Amino acid sequence: MDDILNRFFYPKAIAIIGASGDPNKLGGRPVDQTLRLGFQGKIYPVNPGSAEVQGLKAYGEIAALPDDTDCAIIVVPARGVEEAVEACAAKKIPLAVILSSGFAEASEKGRETQLRIAAKASAAGMRLVGPNSMGGLSLESRFSATFTGICEHTGKDWPDLGSVSIASQSGFVGSHLMGMLRDRGVGIAKWIATGNQADIDISDCISHLARDKITEVIAVYLEGTTRPAALREAFQLARAKGKIVIALKAGRTDEGAAAVASHTASMVGGYDVYEAVFKQDGVYCAGSVEEMIDIIVACSTKRVIPGPRMAVGTVSGGLGILATDEATKHGFVLSTLEEHLQKHVREGNPLATVRNPVDNGSLVQYNRVVDALAVEGDFDSAIFIIGHFGLLEHNMGALHDWIAAARQRRPERYLALVACLSDEWQLKFQSLDIFVCDELTRAIAAMAAVRAIQASAVVPAHEKLPAVPAIAVANDIFAGGEQAAKQLVEKIGVKTVGDVLAKSREEAGAAALKFGGRVVLKIASPDIAHKSDIGGVLLGIEGEDAAAQAFDTIMLNAGQAMPQARLEGVLVSPMISGGVETIVGMKQDAVFGPAIMFGLGGIFAEIFHDTSLRVAPFGVETALQMIREVKSYPLLAGARGRPEADIEALAEALSRLSVFAAAQGDAFGSIEINPLIVLPKGQGVIAVDALVTPA
Repeated sequence: MDDILNRFFYPKAIAIIGASGDPNKLGGRPVDQTLRLGFQGKIYPVNPGSAEVQGLKAYGEIAALPDDTDCAIIVVPARGVEEAVEACAAKKIPLAVILSSGFAEASEKGRETQLRIAAKASAAGMRLVGPNSMGGLSLESRFSATFTGICEHTGKDWPDLGSVSIASQSGFVGSHLMGMLRDRGVGIAKWIATGNQADIDISDCISHLARDKITEVIAVYLEGTTRPAALREAFQLARAKGKIVIALKAGRTDEGAAAVASHTASMVGGYDVYEAVFKQDGVYCAGSVEEMIDIIVACSTKRVIPGPRMAVGTVSGGLGILATDEATKHGFVLSTLEEHLQKHVREGNPLATVRNPVDNGSLVQYNRVVDALAVEGDFDSAIFIIGHFGLLEHNMGALHDWIAAARQRRPERYLALVACLSDEWQLKFQSLDIFVCDELTRAIAAMAAVRAIQASAVVPAHEKLPAVPAIAVANDIFAGGEQAAKQLVEKIGVKTVGDVLAKSREEAGAAALKFGGRVVLKIASPDIAHKSDIGGVLLGIEGEDAAAQAFDTIMLNAGQAMPQARLEGVLVSPMISGGVETIVGMKQDAVFGPAIMFGLGGIFAEIFHDTSLRVAPFGVETALQMIREVKSYPLLAGARGRPEADIEALAEALSRLSVFAAAQGDAFGSIEINPLIVLPKGQGVIAVDALVTPA
């Protein structure tokens, strides 16, 4: 199938509608930049008032354009865009890039115009980028379809041609990323800004870049999507093609989400669900522009970090301590340098601290540190931290030669240099395929990201989903309170604790006798979700009389706390002893649909926020990843002499809930099982309480 974006990134002939003879005007910049880049194709400026634009023959109207036009760049006021699109469609131009703004991002009238333009283009078989787009750039084909000014920065030009491509829903953020990468010495292949996404959207761009031969790293600035399935397919294609995808997601807060809606009219779901999608589909989520740049630079060495063993060489004990803290926080291990290598370093500097970190105190005889850590030592990565010594340029030539020699001897090893350097020396060191950064905490975090990216690059095997029976969703599921919710959970395939609905103190006493031993009493009301908060739960009740008294207490507490609530009675259940309390739930996300949550804590789950999340459906392997992610996982694994919990049964329950939620579409707003008690290994899980709400 023809990829329409080939017409954008590899055009043979382009038309610029609204072209200007002034290179400083919006309509003049694409012409000027494309000429200065040395584009080898044809450029057709369209300007009714000029016979010539910047030395090129100009056309008075779109209808007069040659028939070989691959792509039209529309740079006219918003009021003229619809007419321009109609004329391009009549001319059978396959792709138009609308740089003009004033559409869905601006007003309801603009949104209506945008929809009308998109419909007309679609009817004619023409594709659109934008409107409200900053266009883009292909340094491979030397073509500029943008008005960005990064090539006009003082003393700067376009980035060099490289293997990083940028797909951004914000033109300025995308061009800013491009400029920052240029300043860090990283080459760019392509950049595209999607703007309002009336047609071609961010998922189309990621899919194109996933197939692109020159692109190895895809940097994505994402605000939202109206095509969640296509976005996930694009991410999965990129992983299958071996591409690294690093995303910067805007709209983390309610206020940020509102700003997204006003910017590019994107559909915004929960940020935590986007994070879950990124984990499932092999995308690394950066927390800031700076972090994204650091990670891209760290990946540009094209070296892997095969394990956690890190060597740290410094010129300062304080830097070594800071590096040790950061490395440990990110899962690196600073194993002790071998004795013969300690001796080798001390022969050059008897005052050096040589275990790891290795503190040489200066750059004198630092070649011994480089040899010990980058060549001879048994490490997976080595980082050299020299700080402001990097501005002592008379020392940099020797350091460069030492690291170059180490690189030649150990070409596979991941090496990093943390130093304040001039632009010239930064580029010289980076030419050795080492990661250069000016601050150690950011450098170590970026190296940890490299390891995470490597781990997520493995395409997971197709997961087998459990068979969950089709369940008819009736209104009584939502109206029936806890009992109906637990019956639903039982049908999904998750065992639930038995219960009896007692409508009097006598019935409560009889239920306690029936179950024997200690029981739990809980208020039964479709209007009360958090029973413990109002004194609606009593634990460890034993005997008929105690159960009858507990019934009176719970009914009194509920009536006083929530006088408007419908009180159906009290549920009496046997008390489950042992096991680990967990919470399992489903919520409907506005974009990606049902998302499954897991955490530990029972009634404290909402306080600790120790949870993990994935989008439904998924199999047991994904569920196991979720379980291992939470900080309190050691409680399940058998910490402090506790019995190991039945983690496999827990994973099965999570997977079954995910399959059910995906099959039911949007019938449910949420499903919560809290607590789901995980019994010792081999004994399964049991749901003690449940709550379901309609969409």
